[in-house]
Amino acid sequence: RAQQGYSLVELLVVLALMGMIAVAMASGIRFGGRVWEKSGHQVETIDRVTGAQDMLRTLLQHVVPRDLDPGIARDPDMFRGGAQHMSFTASSPAAVDANGVSRFELLTVQRDGKLSLVLQWVPVSGPRNVQSAEILGGAESIRIAYAVLDQTGVFVWRDDWNDQTGVPALISISVRFPPQAQTLWPEFEVRPRIAREPTCIYDPVSFGCRHA
Repeated sequence: RAQQGYSLVELLVVLALMGMIAVAMASGIRFGGRVWEKSGHQVETIDRVTGAQDMLRTLLQHVVPRDLDPGIARDPDMFRGGAQHMSFTASSPAAVDANGVSRFELLTVQRDGKLSLVLQWVPVSGPRNVQSAEILGGAESIRIAYAVLDQTGVFVWRDDWNDQTGVPALISISVRFPPQAQTLWPEFEVRPRIAREPTCIYDPVSFGCRHA
């Protein structure tokens, strides 16, 4: 009797327990995989938004100041902007495949029912090849605003900047994503370079300074 072994009922109980353990482990692995995938997507989204803001901040901080010249009907190098677009001349940052000064245009483009921010640029000197890159996509709404300082020192916001001398005191870019995207665009305001060096004599050809 000591060598009879396990009964069929005991084997069935053991197999049932092992099956329950396997199901629980498989469910845990699937849940962990979903959590890993979701967290990875969120990290990728945060990196994408952070990268877009960093590049725009660097670019807008290097806008070349340009005063309005009444003798030029439409100066191609003036800062111009609307609620959905913006064009300006600036020093090319390292993130942009260009050297020196380029003419940039930031556009809001609709694709598949969603909005994207597209940056286009062309060098001022050398081969004038137009390049473009999508820096942000999947947005529900995008709005660009421009601020000036009034006589009381208060910022007054407007939706356009056309035929104005210099550049705005502040530039704001607001982006809203669909609720299901679970993506946030932090408040984004940039103060462009609005003043030149005190000893600078501006050269409109080279976009640089001739010091006295």
